[in-house]
Amino acid sequence: MRGAAAGRDARITPAAKAAPVHDGIVINSAGIGAITLATRLAREPAFEGRVTVAAKPVQESRQLIDGCTLRARSIDYYAEAGGARRETVLERVFGPEWRQAETDRQMTGIAHMEGGKARFRRVDPWMTNERVKRDRTEGAPLAYGIRNSRLMAALNEQAAECGVRFDRSGAASYDELRALSNGANPLIVNGTPKPVTGAGWRQEPQKPKHFVAAVQMAFTSPHLEAKGLLKRQDSLIGFIPRDGALDMSVYYPFKDPMSPNATYYGIFYRLVRDADETAREGHQRALREELEAVGEAMGLAPDSAEETAAAAWVPVSSWSYMASRQEGVLDLSRISGAGAPIITGDGMARAGLGAIAAAEAIIAGEDPERAMNRALKLYRRLNLIQAGAISWTPGMTALLLKHAPKLALAIPSKSRDWDMWAGAW
Repeated sequence: MRGAAAGRDARITPAAKAAPVHDGIVINSAGIGAITLATRLAREPAFEGRVTVAAKPVQESRQLIDGCTLRARSIDYYAEAGGARRETVLERVFGPEWRQAETDRQMTGIAHMEGGKARFRRVDPWMTNERVKRDRTEGAPLAYGIRNSRLMAALNEQAAECGVRFDRSGAASYDELRALSNGANPLIVNGTPKPVTGAGWRQEPQKPKHFVAAVQMAFTSPHLEAKGLLKRQDSLIGFIPRDGALDMSVYYPFKDPMSPNATYYGIFYRLVRDADETAREGHQRALREELEAVGEAMGLAPDSAEETAAAAWVPVSSWSYMASRQEGVLDLSRISGAGAPIITGDGMARAGLGAIAAAEAIIAGEDPERAMNRALKLYRRLNLIQAGAISWTPGMTALLLKHAPKLALAIPSKSRDWDMWAGAW
């Protein structure tokens, strides 16, 4: 694979000269993976004027719904899809001051709650943008903090410029989506977690047993320098022991035109095993307390929490090969999101990677499901390791975080060298 998407983190099938199997694409979502797939395919001569996105226009709001950790590697996939430069994508998303949202060093530490306050023993660096491999650029940013709906809106703008057709009629069933195609053999792509109404089952999934609980919000940073735990352009990966497991958090530099005073965003989350709906409220309440307490310890303050805060309760799926659930439907969202969502902050990277892998396979007349699973293997593996560290071996993880934090995150830190954070340049 050549171009912006080339790197060590995945195997992507290059487009061959064989004719594609399908002569039209209809996607039922304007989400990040869906719109990345649509954009790449719309630029291919074989699909010119034959890619339709059936979805409502993106509605932006200050509320931090869905992922906000934008690994810099993700920009490579969006740029590849649109045939654009990275800087062009960044300016479209953030405006000219995108460096305000940039992370150059990642810190880590474990805290304990005492009287509603979070107390850190130490905070140490575990990943930097220095001493990179010789074929990569020193000092490249690791990640950005972005409101998900802002990123979606920017990528939808790029898609429209690249020739994607948008249908706002509300078509949602399998037959309605097929009717939107101007091809005789269209591929229906499901960019949502829910099944497509009217499509036959290949395999009906079991009811989920495990969930990730999460709470996030935007922050200002009035006392960041005074507290001295972080510097500007630092992020934090923080942990708090609670009820036999570790609650995990990330705090990233953040830029959002709807929240001009916000300079950070933070999220606390937990893998809840064998859970039911009754556990949801209690976990989210505890996570909200920890989110604000750790923010305060770092010198941050909630930015309009009543408008920016959001909570989530998201099912966990298998970390192994993910197949599409329904006949004639590519389950793009489900395959890209396999494993525990939120845990490693790579959701938007996996969405972009899965979309590019699927697009190149479709262009080459190959199976996009198989191509996506092959490309995402490394991301899933690291997701499983992180989920296990906070849920299956929390005592050992906590001990290492207290005394040898770099060792505790030794495997995730290698992902810097595998092009899974900074872009592959």
